[in-house]
Amino acid sequence: MKKTAEEMYSFSSNLWFNKRRVSKTGEVSIYLQVVINGAHTEIPLKLRWPADKVDVVKGELLPKRKRDPDVDDYNLLIATEQGKHTEILRSYRLKKAYIDLDIFRREVQTFDNRESFLGFMITENKARYRDKVIEHKTFRNIKSTITLMAKFDPSWRYDTLNQKFVAKFKRYLMEQDYEPGQVWTKIRDVKAHLTIAAKEPMIFIEPDVLKFPNPQPKWRTTYLNRDELGRLVKFYAEEYMSSHWNQVLRAFLFTCFTSLRISDVYRINSDWRVDENYIDFIPKKNEKKKKRLIVPIMPMANQFVIDSQGMYFNLPSEQEYNRTLKEIAEKVNIGKRLTLPAT
Repeated sequence: MKKTAEEMYSFSSNLWFNKRRVSKTGEVSIYLQVVINGAHTEIPLKLRWPADKVDVVKGELLPKRKRDPDVDDYNLLIATEQGKHTEILRSYRLKKAYIDLDIFRREVQTFDNRESFLGFMITENKARYRDKVIEHKTFRNIKSTITLMAKFDPSWRYDTLNQKFVAKFKRYLMEQDYEPGQVWTKIRDVKAHLTIAAKEPMIFIEPDVLKFPNPQPKWRTTYLNRDELGRLVKFYAEEYMSSHWNQVLRAFLFTCFTSLRISDVYRINSDWRVDENYIDFIPKKNEKKKKRLIVPIMPMANQFVIDSQGMYFNLPSEQEYNRTLKEIAEKVNIGKRLTLPAT
């Protein structure tokens, strides 16, 4: 009896681990279990994670601890691999070609990231950071953009990229309640890497997608009154605050009393000379010319300057920074939406 098209391409790719192979530390090796027409195989991801932090039902790894720095990266890798598997099956389905596990394994081994813009962007971001073309802050912000891209669509195939596709991604970001400025930044990251990819001889980018409109939004300034600012300063002095909240609030209050750009606060290090009356530093806009700038500061700002191993502030991505500010504002009953200043 001849199989139907649906029967020929019954497929799934799900997170999996062997419950009988748990190490003494409680960790397990992570796999993707691929099922094609009832036959299955396990694709190793070369990752290890605590067994009790693997949610095979939701298909994701859970944080080992609060603010886990690795879980998003690992979940992004899993989503990217699943997207690769889906694209392999998609290509066979469109060609109406036969595929089994042996063929699938060979396709996985030869799958080229050049077919996936998401794969290209991951590789390019790592390479540019390794070669010191971009700073760590930029690297982390682009990585957060990639994570959102993978959640929206795990494949990002070049042959599907057009203005309509990017418009859908933009709507997705807006539906996730991102600020207009954050949406603009994420679309900017996508367009910048599309421009880089378009220069590769083996990659074709639809010219029209490079022209996707992304006008910079008008930034809205939120002003704090004396009482609101006082509440934040008082909250900062409380001992029970988490170190993560402390870092973000300390940087925010520092910008309130100095009016420095957040891009410069992210870069504050031991090269800066901080006196009780002024800051002597090289702002980002003067970096190429190495031109130093002396800015007077209020004595109040000095309490927020703490030198820790050559860095005054150790801040998360801009997305996480804004999320933490929102949590802090709710904690001290400030109804205004606090965000980082213009970069």
